[in-house]
Amino acid sequence: MKESLLQEIHEFSLWGEHADHFEYLASGKDGNVYTRDDFVIKVFKEDGKSSDDGMKLHRLENSIYYPQVEAYTNDFMVSERIYGDTFYQLVGHDDELRIRYENEIQEAMIDAHLVGLDAFDLHNHNIMLTNNGEIRIVDVGRFGTETTTLQFGIFRKLFGSSSNRHHRKHRRHRHHSSTSNHHHRHHNRHSHSHSYSRRSYSSS
Repeated sequence: MKESLLQEIHEFSLWGEHADHFEYLASGKDGNVYTRDDFVIKVFKEDGKSSDDGMKLHRLENSIYYPQVEAYTNDFMVSERIYGDTFYQLVGHDDELRIRYENEIQEAMIDAHLVGLDAFDLHNHNIMLTNNGEIRIVDVGRFGTETTTLQFGIFRKLFGSSSNRHHRKHRRHRHHSSTSNHHHRHHNRHSHSHSYSRRSYSSS
């Protein structure tokens, strides 16, 4: 990311300067979401609780199911722009897509768990089906590090069986795979970026 663009984002997040350079996307509980070029910018509200979104995405950088974070502070976060539709945009509150992509969603939850994050607020507003048919989790604001009764119920279901424990071990091994695999994953991410239509996620 160019330093000049980062400075513009900084000034926009603090004082609203360069507002005409940013396209508004959505408002969430903890911030407003904008886009610029191939980036998504989340400007946190003063009373927001998810100003650590950037840190969480940084911890998840080895997972294919989350956007790559470019920069983050206590005032804003910049991540790659994911093009597609949220499950809510596609089916509303219907569970059809969640059932169809259950394996991918569980993989995303396992990836979060492996870096110490509990994905307990995974709803149709923050799960996206990209224009390339892939699953992305586009809002990690409510991912936490403390186990609650709700979270325990979710992860007991995921990791309770021997097959799931074996699968989790396999995922851990894959996350520490060679640099060539890491490069291949990033190549796949960027190779699709120019074929997407002009649609991006809404944060909740």
